[in-house]
Amino acid sequence: MLLRASSAQEGHNADLQSVTDTSLSPGVPQGDCLAELTETTINGDWLHMAQIRGRAEATMGPQQVVDALTVAAAFNGITRVADATGIPLDDNTAAVTQDMRLQTGIENFAYASKSARYDKLN
Repeated sequence: MLLRASSAQEGHNADLQSVTDTSLSPGVPQGDCLAELTETTINGDWLHMAQIRGRAEATMGPQQVVDALTVAAAFNGITRVADATGIPLDDNTAAVTQDMRLQTGIENFAYASKSARYDKLN
């Protein structure tokens, strides 16, 4: 499993735009499986998740699927804590991630629409 910096060290050409443009190949080993797991998780398609997880386990192995989903959960939790408490990006992180944020379009993410999708109280 690779993150942005480690993929370059391993000689893989990760396409960060694939984070927000699912028509693009991620460019990392088992990237298509990772992307499918991610999309299924984001969309909350739990009935479809068992099928996707089975295909991913056959390709990546069960431990790698657990690792991928654990990383996704951890990042989601960290982001929610930072957002809920209003923690802004520090200057160094903002500078180091500027190109990545532009490539992925992540700053265009609409938290309001995500909240509406998961708001089960209404």
